[in-house]
Amino acid sequence: MNKLLTIENLSKTYNGKKVLDVDHFDLPAGAIYGLIGPNGAGKSTLMKAILGLIEPEVGDMVLFGEKVTPKNQKILNRKLGALIERPAYYDHLTGHENLSILCTLKGIDKKHILPALEAVGLETKANEKVRTYSLGMKQRLGIAMAIIGEPKLLILDEPINGLDPVGTLDMRHLFLQLAEEKNTTILISSHILDEVEKIATHIAMLQQGHLVYDGTLENYRRLHPPILSIRTSDNEKAAEVLSSQRCRIRGDRLILNHPSDREVAKAVRALSPHVDIYRIEEERESLEALFIQDTQKEGRSID
Repeated sequence: MNKLLTIENLSKTYNGKKVLDVDHFDLPAGAIYGLIGPNGAGKSTLMKAILGLIEPEVGDMVLFGEKVTPKNQKILNRKLGALIERPAYYDHLTGHENLSILCTLKGIDKKHILPALEAVGLETKANEKVRTYSLGMKQRLGIAMAIIGEPKLLILDEPINGLDPVGTLDMRHLFLQLAEEKNTTILISSHILDEVEKIATHIAMLQQGHLVYDGTLENYRRLHPPILSIRTSDNEKAAEVLSSQRCRIRGDRLILNHPSDREVAKAVRALSPHVDIYRIEEERESLEALFIQDTQKEGRSID
C-alpha cells in the first residue's frame, strides 16, 4: 500500500507533561484506521497535530508525499477532509450555504455540494437553516463538510456522536464505500469500539501518548486467540478432568482460555470417557473487551 501519511518522532507537551510521544506512524492508502485509547491518551492531540491545529515540539510528517511545514500546511490541508470534536458551521445559514463557503475556501467545485449532502442524507434539508437542524443532522452536516470534494484522506474525531442507530448504520456504510470505491484513507477515533471493529482494517492503540499497538485488525486478532466454550453433562466433573489445563466454569459452560488446536483435541479426548459433550464453540472477545484488557497493561507494548 502507498503511504498517504508518515509520522516520525512526534511529541507534544502541555504544562510540562508529555501528552504525545509517537516514534513512527504510517497511514496506508485505502485503509480505515481506528484510533483508540482511553480518555487523555492523545488521540485528539495526534489528529490536531496532523492538521496543524497544534504545533508539536519535535517531529516530522510527510503528507501526500510532501514534508509538512508551516508554509505548506494549509495547502496540503485542502486535499483532506476533517471533523474534529464537533462540526464548525454558521447556524444562521443553510446547509447548502455552509458547504458553498467551504468550497470557496478550499477551491472545490460547487458541483460536489449535492453529492456530499446526498451521501449523508441531508439533500431534502439543504435549504433549511442549520439552527433548525437536530443534533444528528448537524453531525451529518459536519461529515458532509469533511467528505466534500472526495478527499483522499479523512480525519474524523468521534464522527458518530449524536447519531441515532439508523444514522450510525448510514455512516458506517458511507465510510466503507469511500474506502472501497474511492480508495479514501480514513483515520477515525471513536469510543464506540463496536463500530470501530465493524469497519476498521487497522487499529492504532494509544496509551499515555504512546502507540502500544499499530497494525492490522486481523493481526491484532491473531495476538488474541478466541476462547473455547464447552457445554457438558457435568461441568464440575469436566473441570476436574481438565485440572491441568487453563479452564473455568462460566454459567453452564466450561471455558478454556485461548487453547491451540492440539490442546482442544487433547481436552476432547480427556473428557469423552467421563462426560457427554453437548456443544463446543469458539468465542471471540470483543474489541472493547480486548482494549480494556490491553490498556490495563500500563507501559507495555503489544507485539
